[in-house]
Amino acid sequence: MAANQKVSCNTSISAQLIIDAKELKLSPSAILEEALSKAVKEAKYACWLQENQQGIVEHNAKVKAQGTFSEKINQL
Repeated sequence: MAANQKVSCNTSISAQLIIDAKELKLSPSAILEEALSKAVKEAKYACWLQENQQGIVEHNAKVKAQGTFSEKINQL
């Protein structure tokens, strides 16, 4: 599916909230899309972090023990 392709989505929202949003000329669809996009990015990052936690710990331990490549260059 193309990234910019739109699909319809059923959701229930407080009637008063929709009235207030329309009075303020706010777009519920745009706000929902932005908030959902942010939530998806955060959830994907959390999953990535969990999946890679062991590798991150191992890498940090190696850097702590051996230093970084640039540190080694400066030692010459």
